[in-house]
Amino acid sequence: MHSRRSIIVGLALAAANAACAAWAVAPGAPLPPIAAARLDDASARLSLQSLRGNVVYVDFWASWCVPCRQSMPQLDDLYRKYRDRGLRVVGVNKDVAPADAQRFLKRVHVTFPLVSDGDDAVARAFDVQAMPSGYLVDRAGVVRYVHRGFTAETAAELRGEIEALLGDKR
Repeated sequence: MHSRRSIIVGLALAAANAACAAWAVAPGAPLPPIAAARLDDASARLSLQSLRGNVVYVDFWASWCVPCRQSMPQLDDLYRKYRDRGLRVVGVNKDVAPADAQRFLKRVHVTFPLVSDGDDAVARAFDVQAMPSGYLVDRAGVVRYVHRGFTAETAAELRGEIEALLGDKR
């Protein structure tokens, strides 16, 4: 009887984990309708839905994330290169203390908008599983690509994906 109960509990946990994985934002999923406080002005909010009609890259980063030191400047280069064609980049900061993010940004400067997610509400909506994580969204608001981690290969791949989606005028 005791082993049967253990098996039932194990199956229930496995089913719950599978259900949670099904909720993860993956290619083909709609962009979650999220708004978050801007990092530079907590009284202002940025809604991801307001960016519909653009190609959007939502990047989750933190001051303690070593690959973020490489990804943030490269994302800013992409943003500055393609923003006139409709690319928007939103950096979602995962630091609990905004001062940690501000210290990071003194060393790593970016020009795209940043929002704060110290309470993990945005990360939970996307089911972020690694840092950094990025979600490339087409003009219709559909997630087309998900990147976990960041390397030189990621940067090259992302550039190609962005160029393809910017050329797609659906």
